[in-house]
Amino acid sequence: MRLYVLIVIAILAMGFFVACGSDETEAPNSFGSTDDDDDDGGGDGSLFSEECDIDYSVDMDCDGPEAECTHARLLNEDRYAHPEESDCAQPLFYDDPVAAVAEAHSRDMCERGFFDHANPDGESPFDRMEAAGLGFVAAGENIYMACGMSLSQVITQAEIDFMDEPECEPNHRSNILARNFKFVGVGIYECDDGCIYLTQDFITYAYGDIRTDQHEYCPALD
Repeated sequence: MRLYVLIVIAILAMGFFVACGSDETEAPNSFGSTDDDDDDGGGDGSLFSEECDIDYSVDMDCDGPEAECTHARLLNEDRYAHPEESDCAQPLFYDDPVAAVAEAHSRDMCERGFFDHANPDGESPFDRMEAAGLGFVAAGENIYMACGMSLSQVITQAEIDFMDEPECEPNHRSNILARNFKFVGVGIYECDDGCIYLTQDFITYAYGDIRTDQHEYCPALD
């Protein structure tokens, strides 16, 4: 099992800000569809946080493969479970164009035999997002690889391993709990050699979704 993190926090004071487009940037039209085939029940209150007054069981609008949707829902479960560390971050919503970028990277890592955020062509996650026409003001990526595990095991173990990291530090965990990420896409690819690659791509399209209030619990992430 291997895991690797790349994070970009959209806070100018830290110098890790990535901007592309303006505050008029909108999410792609494919987001927010009302497809009756959506496999998320959502909104049943099972993950209602009284501390945050937020229902993290909200429908993510995930119409992707079952494995990807199942894994994506775990991210909101972790946001629910860590309200102080996430600073009552809003639930993540699933974004099909971002998921396509994530899936392509997982497939590429398998087919070209590498494990990194930068592919052999030198393209970063942000290069890949821009090439897909995704204008963003904040973005980040977590990647994971496991061999000899079943798909169902990887779906859960990847999130466990990502979250089994120190609080309030730039890492996989802080990507998952980041209050300034609004959308997520997951790409999982099973190789013929028995290895499975998983990519989580996070994105925020509009400056209006970037919080400017102080993060009380994790001031180092401000």
